[in-house]
Amino acid sequence: MKEINSEEKLNKIAKQYDPSTPQKDFDYWLLKFDFKVLEKYLIGDTVIELGCGRGIITLELAKIVKNKLIVVEGSKENISYVKNLLGNTTKVEFYHSLWQEFNYNGKVSDVVFFSGLEHLSEEDGKFILLKIKNWLDEYSRLHIVVPNVKSMHRRIAWYGDIISNVFEFSERDKLLGHKTLYDREKLFNLLKKVGYKILHWEGIFLKPFPNNAMMKLNLSERELKGLFEISKELPDYCAHIYLCCKVI
Repeated sequence: MKEINSEEKLNKIAKQYDPSTPQKDFDYWLLKFDFKVLEKYLIGDTVIELGCGRGIITLELAKIVKNKLIVVEGSKENISYVKNLLGNTTKVEFYHSLWQEFNYNGKVSDVVFFSGLEHLSEEDGKFILLKIKNWLDEYSRLHIVVPNVKSMHRRIAWYGDIISNVFEFSERDKLLGHKTLYDREKLFNLLKKVGYKILHWEGIFLKPFPNNAMMKLNLSERELKGLFEISKELPDYCAHIYLCCKVI
């Protein structure tokens, strides 16, 4: 394990990246659709969420988790923001910790690891996935979402000679501190290598253009729903990849 993001760096990203409303970032919609997929496969007894960001997934999880939601977040900025949104609740526990340094004694029903692996080197990604196995029993589930490097908008940029290849880091990747880019094959291989069985996968949301261009389109919620539903027909072209896994 060679590289750990500093808290200063994480707080800087937290201030720059705010998908709390659709007016601030198109990722607001992607997160909403991410949760729509997650809730179909979540067991939901005791859940660890690795990273809360601005809390869109956290707030939804807090409504449906039966026992306890344990949130592990490296940015105090994000923790303070999400705690304020949640108000008084005994169901949600926050731990200010880097994922690499967090330890938990016990088993949980689910680990939700959304938009996290891309922020880690491949070595750190393997380290975290192996650590997560300690928190899962034979019935537990790991839920992962990563941006799809072979999404439609990246393919269009490649075919249009805007980028030299789909695995090229975009300016947004650099802004958000992404270190590893994944397509389905690379993600599958990583999970199998570290000892997970993939129970289900799907693509989430067909996004033909980058976020800033999508925001300018001012799409209606019905049009957004259409792009979400058609993603079931073209999963490898979607903006996000979702995996539901269990320990072998």
